[in-house]
Amino acid sequence: MQQKALACPNFEEIVYLFQGGGALGAFQVGVYQALREAGYMPNWMVGISIGAMNAAIIAGNPHAERMDRMYQFWDLITHNIEPLNLIHDEDNVSYIQAYNHFSAMRSLSFGQQNFFNTVGHNPWLLQDKTPDQISFYNTDALVDTLKQVIDFDYLNAAHTRLSLGAVDIETGKLKFFDNTKQEITVDHIRASCALPPGFPAVEIDGRYYWDGGLYSNTPLITVINERPLKNRLCFLVDLFDSTGLLPSNMDEVLERAKDINYSGHIDLLLDYYDLQLMIQKSIANSCSKLPSDIIAQPYMQDLLELGDEHNVHLTKIVYRAHKNDMNSKGYEFSDFSARRRIVEGYRYTKELVSDPEWWRKRDSNLGNILHSTPDDCHIVIGDCACKK
Repeated sequence: MQQKALACPNFEEIVYLFQGGGALGAFQVGVYQALREAGYMPNWMVGISIGAMNAAIIAGNPHAERMDRMYQFWDLITHNIEPLNLIHDEDNVSYIQAYNHFSAMRSLSFGQQNFFNTVGHNPWLLQDKTPDQISFYNTDALVDTLKQVIDFDYLNAAHTRLSLGAVDIETGKLKFFDNTKQEITVDHIRASCALPPGFPAVEIDGRYYWDGGLYSNTPLITVINERPLKNRLCFLVDLFDSTGLLPSNMDEVLERAKDINYSGHIDLLLDYYDLQLMIQKSIANSCSKLPSDIIAQPYMQDLLELGDEHNVHLTKIVYRAHKNDMNSKGYEFSDFSARRRIVEGYRYTKELVSDPEWWRKRDSNLGNILHSTPDDCHIVIGDCACKK
């Protein structure tokens, strides 16, 4: 049985959509904590890559244990660098960037504890191997880590629905593994975060899968196509910002390019979603005004199935690039940076939900519902960009 939403009982489902982004995924911990405190309990978790891990931890534990397990997970996969961990001066950009660079190079050189390890050979020399054997690192350590923080019996009882996105290497198509349709294992989670060439592909039922972010890092598509259509409140928690400043050095060039690439072209997707909902509502409204003899015609029945008057509230909470961030931010796994990102995710989201009526519908011709947001809260809803 799925949970009922507490904060917004008029919604049939509350959906969390977690984007991929490696070490930036700590931001989603803070977002979840704020939404949880406000009573926005998810009925459905959808995740890509690190977002798949965070989503699986939430869906794979009873409510009372979720925050503890999320903090346990991030404690396990982050590292503490002595004596640099004593840095507290956020205004010393150069010093903290040096710290971040050292932390990221540590992960690149030696792997990341309880997450991934170097393979001990040169993968460029391998020939005639399967995709699960070709990578610079392996994720064997992640198996034990996920088993420590996820109750897979609870997860597969589908108290909260879970969908994890991965790409079939041969077809190039995005596939979602779903605990309401199949048993979810550690391998399904590992498949969603198998980003090449760093991580190896994962074989599931004779097919090989890579990170779902290769196809789309924003897993909204599975909600768009989901039947039956329902009134849904969706929180899109994105780890890469499609907007940003002009870069002034090579590291900023690489960082900005990565943000654009992995932001998932969400504006285009939301425009498509708006158009789809507008058409569905127009069909439903038009058909309701037709005479019964016309409605009874066989050709009209197919048209009627396309129409619907459901409402979807889309709220995008974005991790904004920090002044201390670098191109390596996705694999900079220091506990110093993770704690900062958790705090920022919590603060941004807390500002959003501080007014219990923030989600109330406005008059709008758009398919998606628009909301007002605090000036400091980084939100995009539908095709309306709000203040940074």
